[in-house]
Amino acid sequence: MKFRKKRFPLNLQLFADGDGGGTGEGAGAGAGAPGDPGAGDGDKGGAGKVTFSADQQAEVDRILGERLGKAQSKWEKDLQDKLDEAKTEAEKLAKMNAEQKAEHERQKREKALADRESDITRRELRATALEQLSEKKLPLSLAEVLVYTDADATNKSLEAVEKAFREAVEAGVNDRLKGDPPKGGGGKGGTASTGSNYAKAANESGKAPAAALNPWG
Repeated sequence: MKFRKKRFPLNLQLFADGDGGGTGEGAGAGAGAPGDPGAGDGDKGGAGKVTFSADQQAEVDRILGERLGKAQSKWEKDLQDKLDEAKTEAEKLAKMNAEQKAEHERQKREKALADRESDITRRELRATALEQLSEKKLPLSLAEVLVYTDADATNKSLEAVEKAFREAVEAGVNDRLKGDPPKGGGGKGGTASTGSNYAKAANESGKAPAAALNPWG
C-alpha cells in the first residue's frame, strides 16, 4: 500500500524579515487609533460626575452610616420582638388543652380582624383630614398629630390643631411687627411710610408743592 503525501501550504509572509515588521506596526497603529475617540468620550463622560472632597465624603459616609445603623437597629429590634412573641405564644399553647387552644385561636382571629378594621378606618380618616387641611390652607404635616380613633375624635383634634396653629402664626406676626422699626420720615408721629406720604401728596395735589410729588426732587 502506498501512502500519499499531503502538502500544507505555508504563509511565507510570516517568515519575511522586512514586510512582517511593517505589517505588525501597521496593525498596532491601526488598532490603537480607534482608541483615541474612546478616550475622548471617557473624558466627556467624566465631566458630568459629582466629586466630593475628602471632608465632604467623610461627612456623607458618616450620615449614611448613622442612618443605616438606625435602620439596622430597628430591624433587629422588630425581629427580636417577633421572636419573643412567638416564643411566648408557644409556651402559652403548651400549657393549654384542646378547648383552651381553640378559644385562644378564636381570640387571635378576632383581634387580627379588629386591628385590620382599625387600620382601614385610620387610613380613611387620615385621607379626609388631609383634604380638610388642604382646603383650610394649613400645612399637611399637621396630619401627623391628629387623632384617628373615630371621625368625632379626628374632627375635634383637627379643630384644636387649627386653632393653635393660627394663634401661633398670629402671635409670630404681631411680634415681628412690633420688632420692625418705623419707616418713612416726617409726618405726625413719624409712622407713615415714604410711599404713603407721596400718595397723600398726590391726592392733595392742589395743596402740596410739586417737590412733594417727586421722590427724587
